[in-house]
Amino acid sequence: MQGSNHEIGNEYKYRDSRSKHHEEDPETLSWPAEDYILQVIHQKQHPWRSTRILRADRIQEALRQPVFAGLLADLQVYGERAQNEPFPCLTFELFRQFSRTGERKAYEQVYFDRRGRVAAVAMVALNSDSPHVLHALEEMLWALCDEYTWCLPAHLGTGEAQQVEYNIDLFAAETVHMLAEVIVLHGQRLDPLVVERVVMEAERRIFTPLYREKRTYHWQTADHNWSAVCGGCCGMAAMLLLEEETILQESIKQTIRCMEAFLSGYGEDGGCAEGIRYWVYGFGYFIYYAEMLMDYSDGALNLLTDPKIAAIAAFPNRIHLSGGTYVNYSDSAECEEIPSGLLSRLAARFRLPVDIPLQVPRLTDDPCRRWAHMLRNIMWSDSAIYEHEHKQKAVQVNDGFIFHQLDWMVVKHALQMSEISDACNEPDRLGSIREWVQAACSFKGGHNDEPHNHNDLGQLIIHCGGENILCDPGAGVYTQAYFAPEREQYLHISSSGHNVPLIEGYEQSSGREAIAKLLECTLEPDGSEMQAALDLTCAYPKVASLHQYIRHMWWRIEKDGTRISRINTSADGEVEMELAALRVVDRFQWKLSTETNARKHCVDEPYVGPPCVVERWMSRIRPVLERKGRLQWRATQANMYMIYDASLWRAETEAVHTVDHDQVAVTFYRTSLVWQGDDVEAFKRNECMSSGGEAVGFAGVQTGQKVEHEMLEIVCQVDFIIEPHYGRDRGEST
Repeated sequence: MQGSNHEIGNEYKYRDSRSKHHEEDPETLSWPAEDYILQVIHQKQHPWRSTRILRADRIQEALRQPVFAGLLADLQVYGERAQNEPFPCLTFELFRQFSRTGERKAYEQVYFDRRGRVAAVAMVALNSDSPHVLHALEEMLWALCDEYTWCLPAHLGTGEAQQVEYNIDLFAAETVHMLAEVIVLHGQRLDPLVVERVVMEAERRIFTPLYREKRTYHWQTADHNWSAVCGGCCGMAAMLLLEEETILQESIKQTIRCMEAFLSGYGEDGGCAEGIRYWVYGFGYFIYYAEMLMDYSDGALNLLTDPKIAAIAAFPNRIHLSGGTYVNYSDSAECEEIPSGLLSRLAARFRLPVDIPLQVPRLTDDPCRRWAHMLRNIMWSDSAIYEHEHKQKAVQVNDGFIFHQLDWMVVKHALQMSEISDACNEPDRLGSIREWVQAACSFKGGHNDEPHNHNDLGQLIIHCGGENILCDPGAGVYTQAYFAPEREQYLHISSSGHNVPLIEGYEQSSGREAIAKLLECTLEPDGSEMQAALDLTCAYPKVASLHQYIRHMWWRIEKDGTRISRINTSADGEVEMELAALRVVDRFQWKLSTETNARKHCVDEPYVGPPCVVERWMSRIRPVLERKGRLQWRATQANMYMIYDASLWRAETEAVHTVDHDQVAVTFYRTSLVWQGDDVEAFKRNECMSSGGEAVGFAGVQTGQKVEHEMLEIVCQVDFIIEPHYGRDRGEST
């Protein structure tokens, strides 16, 4: 502790709070005790209107750095347009559209554009003495204060007056936070009446219902992003605008309880079930609040000391595959914009390595035009902490991570290619490594009632050279129906949009009872091998005839010097290259329709034919059939081959046209393997794949399930082989 707070006793400084989702875990989070908070706030001698972390001069200086050139140009263009065009109106017709049709985009486009204009002009005004710029900013601030509500209609039910009054959602909280920081940054330059109006609206809409009347909100106990964003934004605005000691104390106590709830949604592995997009959102605002609280209290109130926080901070690096592409389960995109300021601050605070390319996002890259991300990108971005500085060379990563609470598995390995001299084949005379490409793979377990859930148990992603070859569709367009019952009709949510099978015409079911049981998971530290086995029977409860479905996955790097002819070069010689391989073995066991032997069924009880199984594989790349039993996906830096038993499985590919979260058209190519064997083939597979009366899983894993000799069993074994390109057709090496 620092300064005058040093004499405060430690006997009541911290209390413990267990994660409600992991109460069996002995690890606990330490939080400042309420008595300690009261003393810290009581010792402050004056309101905190000026702050060390909101300094206009430092922001102006930072914006002159070359790394911010793109952001600055974006702000100037956006700000110029904002000053010369009428401020867009949030009309009654737009407001009512959601309750009438379920559509939300038209209102939200105008809503976020209004805030984006405020953000851009506020930044431009820092470097301008023009009265015109300041006047434009004042008009925009006044217009935000005039809004019927700061909430989005999608968060207001039918939008009736009683649902609007005193309501605080994510974006009302973000609005009050932005307004507070803008008037603090510009200080005496703004008309006092505008500043007074902002403070009055903050008091009326946020501080009075939340801190004075102590109304309860659903997000105060949420174990996901809402608690961190709503609580954190309101709490930061309170530190900037409130002067009453008792209300400030109430604000900090409430916000810390919100942060407790938020972090209870994370396990000790630091994994975010909502995906990388919502890690940025929820954990980002947790960090923004924690940093401001630490500064406000001169270091006395520190929410960042627990090891669990460091584990959460490491989440992006652990799911980063290469080239800014991520594991994107749930409602996330493959190429999310990770705020460079947030990542820099976490790397410095927790001494984390960074293998993610440095890119300072522009304000207009964010459809929501979030002020907090943009400003902290300017204040905190530090190119020195990035491995990609100067030459921008990619980092070779050979490792992996198992998220034990989420049942996510990620493995990464750089595939090397060496030139071999024709004159000598001795191992110690091999040429030096010429090229490499990053390969990676991820598997997912969990259950089908997670935040922003997709029905995707057993989902897998295969990655090479900055590209997800077998992919996850990510988020769809948010509408009322997207979050309503029967939302499974959407491709992005349904198991039909994921790399999992269709069984007897049924997709996976929703709900907490649809769970993947992890039977085995092992990982080599250098990313050269990972094995996992998942019992996915519970994901398909509607398939009454299904006895058991187990998926085995084995990732490995071929290090034995596989040789191929040099591709697309005229030079003599060969290359020695590493290959990545993923074997997927799906084992389906079926209940018999009668008690008789399936091969000697009774006339009175006719035997039902062989079960129907369709394996599906999703990609943005259209595969080609090289020959029976072998498909090829040609990616930017690698070819991927799928090898399967064409005598038992028929391959067919269809184009699936949809739109992504931002309503941009996208086409996926869904390759299906359709079972075409008969019941005799199924029995043959059963007999040859069983041993000693017990089912033997892939790589020798014992399933523990006794095999009845008269039980139908279908086994689908698929081998995916990743072969890096070598030569000029592949372009420059990364």
